Amino acid sequence: MNRTEGHTKNYTHYDYKFEKTTVRYVVMDETKAVFMLLIPNGTEKLINDDYYTKKINDEGFPNHMDWFPGSLVHLHLFHHATPIYENGLKYSESTRKLRFNSQSTDENETREIITTTLISDEGWGATHILTHYKGENGFEVQSIFNNSSDKEVTLGMISSASLDGLCPFSQDDGSTSLVYHTFRGGWSIEGKHICRTLPEMNMEKSWGGSFENEKISVMGSKSVGRYYPYAALEDIQTGCTWGIKPKHSSSWQIELSRYGTSLSLSCGISDYKSGVWCKKVKPGESYKAPIAYVAVAMGGIDEVSNDLLEMNNRDIDAYGEEGMPIIFNDWVTHWGDSSEEKLLSLAEKMKQTKVKYFVTDDGWQEGRTAGDWKVDTVKFPNGFKAYADKIREMGMIPGVWMEFESVREGSAQYAEENDNLNLKMGGTVIKNTAFDGRSTKFLDMRKPETIAHLDKILIKFLKENGIGYLKMDYNASLIGCDDEDSLGQGLIEHMQGLHDFLKRLKKEIPDIIIENCAAGGSRLDPKMMSVTAMSSFSDAHESMEVPIIAANMQYLISPRQSQIWCVLKNEQSESHMRYVIASGFLGRLCWSGYMDKLSDKQFAMIPDAESFYESVSHIIKHGRSRIYRTQPVNYRALKGTQAVIRYSENRDEILAVCHFFDEPDEIKIKLDGDYVIEASLYNDACTAEDGILTVKGSTRDAAVLKLSKRRICND
Repeated sequence: MNRTEGHTKNYTHYDYKFEKTTVRYVVMDETKAVFMLLIPNGTEKLINDDYYTKKINDEGFPNHMDWFPGSLVHLHLFHHATPIYENGLKYSESTRKLRFNSQSTDENETREIITTTLISDEGWGATHILTHYKGENGFEVQSIFNNSSDKEVTLGMISSASLDGLCPFSQDDGSTSLVYHTFRGGWSIEGKHICRTLPEMNMEKSWGGSFENEKISVMGSKSVGRYYPYAALEDIQTGCTWGIKPKHSSSWQIELSRYGTSLSLSCGISDYKSGVWCKKVKPGESYKAPIAYVAVAMGGIDEVSNDLLEMNNRDIDAYGEEGMPIIFNDWVTHWGDSSEEKLLSLAEKMKQTKVKYFVTDDGWQEGRTAGDWKVDTVKFPNGFKAYADKIREMGMIPGVWMEFESVREGSAQYAEENDNLNLKMGGTVIKNTAFDGRSTKFLDMRKPETIAHLDKILIKFLKENGIGYLKMDYNASLIGCDDEDSLGQGLIEHMQGLHDFLKRLKKEIPDIIIENCAAGGSRLDPKMMSVTAMSSFSDAHESMEVPIIAANMQYLISPRQSQIWCVLKNEQSESHMRYVIASGFLGRLCWSGYMDKLSDKQFAMIPDAESFYESVSHIIKHGRSRIYRTQPVNYRALKGTQAVIRYSENRDEILAVCHFFDEPDEIKIKLDGDYVIEASLYNDACTAEDGILTVKGSTRDAAVLKLSKRRICND
C-alpha cells in the first residue's frame, strides 16, 4: 500500500495505491469536508477535479454546474435539519458538520487498513474504516458513529459506505456517459438485471441546483425483495464501473444521489424514513454500521460483480465445507407427502449416483407445521434415527428441512402460553400469513430462553438422529419488532441473534451443512451466506426459466453457494433432460424428481452428468463468469440463446453452459485467448476457433463445454 499526497486547486488529496485500485481521500481546504474516490490505477490523470461551482450560460440559457462535496460518512441526527430530498436523509445538516480530523494506517500479512476520523463542532464524530484483504480487488468499509458530546443523540440514518464525486472523468453531469445497474427480485423470477441511463431515471442535473435521490431498499427480515442488495454505476465511455453491496441481513438501502452536479452512491441500514430505524446513542457510546463491500473495475458489470463476489470466499472457506458435493432433495418427488418407505426406496436408486446429501424436505414432521419438530410416526414408524441410519448405510448423509424461526398455527408451540418467546410489535405478538394460509409467529432470537428452547428441539434432534445437513427455510417476513430504540433496530438485533445461533449450531455439530432457503432466494445477502454453506437460488423447481435465474445469480452470489434444482421425470424427452441437467452446472447440483421411475437410458444420463460435473467443479468453485444473451428476458416467453462463460482461476480453462430457448440464435463470443473444446456434455454444434466460440443449438436444448487454452508446440 503506497501512500502519496498532494495539493491541487482547493483541496488536498491522499492517495493509497493497491494492486488494481487507487483509493483517493479528498479534503476540501475551506470546509475540511472529506470524501472518497475509487479509481482504477492509471486513470488518475483523467480525473476532472473542478470541485467548485460554475455559473454557466449557454447562449443565454442557464446551465449552472453547482458542486457540493460528499462525505466519507453520511448520517442524520434527529435534532438537525433534514435534507431537501423527500425520500432520503443523505446530506443532512449532520453530514455537513463533519470535518476531517486524522488518518492512520495499519498493515499485516493478510490485510491493510486505513482509518479516518471525523469530528463535528458539537463534540460527536465518526470513524471510517477501509480494509483491503490482500489478493482481493474490492474493499470492506465500515462507519462508526462516536458520541463524544455531553448529550444523548438519536441517529436516524448512517451510511455503511459512500462513493462520492462520481462522474470523475466527465466535464458535465454524466448524463451521457453513466448507466445504473440494479437487480430485481421476486418469487421464482429472481435476479433480473436492470440497466438504465440517468435520463431514463430522470437523474440528469437541472439548470441549477439538483437534489435527487434514487433509493432502492428492502424492508424486513427477507433481505431480498423487489431488489437485491447490490448496485453499480458504469461509465460507458471509459469502461469504469463502481459497485456497492451492504453486508446486512435486515432492512437495507442503496442510494444514488445527485447533490448539484456530482453523484454519490451509498448503502447502509434502511433509514428512519424507509426502515423505521433510529438509535439513541448516549454520551461516550458508539454505534457501528454494518460492513459494506465496494469495488471499482475497468470493464462492465461482469468485472466489478466478480470482484465483489470473490470477497465472499474468505467467509465461504471459513465455513469449512470440502469439495462440491451433489445433493438430492425429495421436494419435487413427494411435494410434502414423504415417508420412510418412499424415501428409502428412492435412496436405493440414488445410492448408485455420486449424491452425498440425501435431504427430506417439508413433510416429515407431525402435522406438516412449524414449531414442534416432532417426527410423524405414521410416516416414520421406526423413528427418524432408524431411517437416517439406513441412509448412512447406503453411503449418503441424511438431511432434513426445518423452518425453525417460525411457529405456525397447528403446532402446540403456537399456544398463547408460549408467546413469551415470540416477537412483538406494539406489545402484540407479530403474526404473518404463511404460504398455506395458516398464521405464523416468530421466535425472538435475542432471548436466551429462545436459544435454550432451540437447543432442546432443534440441536438435540439433529444430534440424536445423526443429521448432517439442515435445510433452513423461511417463508414469511416481518418489518420490525419492539425495541427500546425502534422497530428497525429491534429487527437488526433479532437477525444478529439468528446469525449467532447459526454459529452456535455449527460449533455444536461441526460437520453440519446448513442450506439457506427463504421461499427460495429471499435471503441471498452476504451476511446470511457467511454463516451457511450454500443457498437455494430460487423456488423455480422445474420451470423453463431455471437456467435464466441460475445465470442471473452469477453476478449476485458465488456459484459455489448457489444450489440449483435439477428435476428429472420419466415423461421428459432427452432434450428436456439435457436442458434441466445443464442448469446444474451454473452452481451446486441438486437432483429431485421421479428418479425411481426413470428408464435405464434416462437414468444413465445422471452418472454421465455427475462425472462431467466433477471434472469442472474447480471452475465452478473458483472462477469468473460472463453472461451472454441474444434476447431480452421475458420469463413467460423465453426466446434466443444464453451462454454463461466461466473462466477458471488461472484462466487456462473455461466452462461454457449454453441454453437454447424458442427461436434460438447463434452467438459468436470473443474469448480472452485462443481456446479449444476439450470435452463436452450435450454438444452437437458449438465450435471454438481463432479465439471465437460459436454457440448454436436446437430449441429447448442445452450444451455444456469444457475448453482449455490452445497449447503452441515448438518443433
